[in-house]
Amino acid sequence: MAPEPTLNEFEVVFGRVKGLLLTRETASHAVDLLAEAARDTIPGAMGAGVTLIAAGTPTSTGYTDPLVARVDALQYRLNEGPCLTAWAEATPVQVDDTQTEPRWPRWSAAAAGIPIRSCVSVPLQRGRTTIGALKVYSAAPAAFDAGTAALLTRFAASAAALLGHIQTTETPQRISAGLAAALRSRDAVAMARGVLMARLHLTEDESLLRLISLARESRAPLAAVARTLLAGGPSTAGPR
Repeated sequence: MAPEPTLNEFEVVFGRVKGLLLTRETASHAVDLLAEAARDTIPGAMGAGVTLIAAGTPTSTGYTDPLVARVDALQYRLNEGPCLTAWAEATPVQVDDTQTEPRWPRWSAAAAGIPIRSCVSVPLQRGRTTIGALKVYSAAPAAFDAGTAALLTRFAASAAALLGHIQTTETPQRISAGLAAALRSRDAVAMARGVLMARLHLTEDESLLRLISLARESRAPLAAVARTLLAGGPSTAGPR
């Protein structure tokens, strides 16, 4: 199994998703991007999907490929499966092999024939409300271990917070200019810290101190210095 992503890798991937959403803030676009990010972040994932659910009915779905769309559609049609269970019970659900999974016999048999053999589904929780589910799939049995649910739950917490700023309909909902600017600034700083950590072999704390030092030297806002560095500007030769 591939090594688990580091915290910095996780933040960079999610930061890129948030940056893209600032240009087109619809629920359908959000769930598509988040599904792609989950697939790229979770080791062993062949595909991923995100579903927003209201009153038991999916209101917006995103997926990375047609196989994921098919296996998710089966759950909605049969009204059973790990995604709906994760949403209804607000708890992670893991399937090691659909060929032997007894909890949802109709869905399991159909999924095994697609073929989807294993998956992990976690709830998307905004405060005390479960607004949907996030899931990853594999064509191989036992593709995920106990750590997958924990990692996917971390991802889902950030995803649910982001989706909370977007209407759960297909109607475009603009993010306020203030929020957009704040997200852009925060993401730029986080990504710039990652660049400094890689270039200069710094710790997370050292990278932030380096950015602050550069901002003081240039008498520019921290976010502006971060954007300059991301655009290929100088990081200079080492921590101070």
